[in-house]
Amino acid sequence: MMTAFWVFTLAAIGTYLIRLSGIAILGDGRELSPRVRKALTLVAPAAMAAIIANALLLDAGQWREFGAWHVAAAVAVGVALWKRSMGWTLVAGAGAFAVLLLLGF
Repeated sequence: MMTAFWVFTLAAIGTYLIRLSGIAILGDGRELSPRVRKALTLVAPAAMAAIIANALLLDAGQWREFGAWHVAAAVAVGVALWKRSMGWTLVAGAGAFAVLLLLGF
C-alpha cells in the first residue's frame, strides 16, 4: 500500500522529470514554432477557466446553488471587460464576494 509520502514523492519526481524534458528538448538553442508558442500562451488561461468553472458550478461534487459565488463572478467579469485589468478584476470579485457574504446572501 502506498502512503501519502510515496505518492507525493513520486509526483514530485514526475513533475521534475517533465521540466527536465523541456530543457533537454529545447536546451540546444532550438526555437519553438509560432504555432506551439501560441498554444503555450493559452495554457494558463485555460487552466484558470477550468478552476473557476469548477468553483462556480460544483461544491463538494454536487451542483452549487445560485448565490454569492455567481453574483461575485458576474461583477468580476463586468469589471474585467470594463477595466481590462487583472488587479481590478480580482479586487472587485473578492470585494463583491465579501460584501455579499456579510449581507447574508
